[in-house]
Amino acid sequence: MAKILFIEEQRFRHNILWSFLLIAPIVVFCVILVYQLASEDLVRDHPMSNRSLMILLFFYGVPVAIIIYYVRLTTIISDESISYGWNIPTRELNVIKLDEIENYEVIEYSFVGWGYRLSRKYGTVYNVDGSKGLQIVTKSGFKVLIGTHHEEDLKKMITKQKL
Repeated sequence: MAKILFIEEQRFRHNILWSFLLIAPIVVFCVILVYQLASEDLVRDHPMSNRSLMILLFFYGVPVAIIIYYVRLTTIISDESISYGWNIPTRELNVIKLDEIENYEVIEYSFVGWGYRLSRKYGTVYNVDGSKGLQIVTKSGFKVLIGTHHEEDLKKMITKQKL
């Protein structure tokens, strides 16, 4: 059985800007809806109906709530493999066996965005926020960068285990 050496779970809630940018439109839609319902006066020249605003709030608000409260990036390093990925749409993590890895190290990287990204420089990027992560290059040339908030612990573990 594999011995777990490092586990990290990251959530989008840590990033205040990310949360604000997702929540701000919901607040605007709610204010417009409440105004239109309370005053029975429509906003602007070509307003949305109250029903349309409610539908928009639901179809925007529910996914945003899921993203902010439930989505997490998981990284698990064992003495046999590195597992990583998001818990949505499935809980199944991507796995790279240690014997498939050419090189990996904790690096500081330039901003590439949040979430799941493709980058020429870093390969496939999994990032919640920050600028430090585990860069992995496999023997087949596949690159992946997994963001971390615990770069010092990760560096110590890699050095100690000489993975």
